[in-house]
Amino acid sequence: MTWLLVALGGAAGSAIGALLMRRPTGTRLLVAAAAICGLMGMLSAQLLSPKVTAVLAYGVLGSAASMVTMAVASPMWVGADAPVRSTVAVTKRLAVYCVVGVTFALLGYLAVRGGATLYRKLR
Repeated sequence: MTWLLVALGGAAGSAIGALLMRRPTGTRLLVAAAAICGLMGMLSAQLLSPKVTAVLAYGVLGSAASMVTMAVASPMWVGADAPVRSTVAVTKRLAVYCVVGVTFALLGYLAVRGGATLYRKLR
């Protein structure tokens, strides 16, 4: 049953990712990656039911994140040093996306955990 929920969420996430990637600019890709990672961080801090987590986290956000990752691929060059230039370009771009993703996932996690802690202290 869980795999069916992940598949349904994946279909929805692929549709969302396709809408985000209609005109993939660098800024749009970076903002989409930041939003997806922030939501993943928020969902990892929540104590939701496993079915909701399967649909939202693994299905929807996992598929949308893979769509963003596919759009990050850089164009190939033709020439003798093409493998080196392609490797350097992909490595730089991947490093930026990793830093943005980890930062926003941490911010999303801390926002939920901090808000829950503050709520308990003020209650």
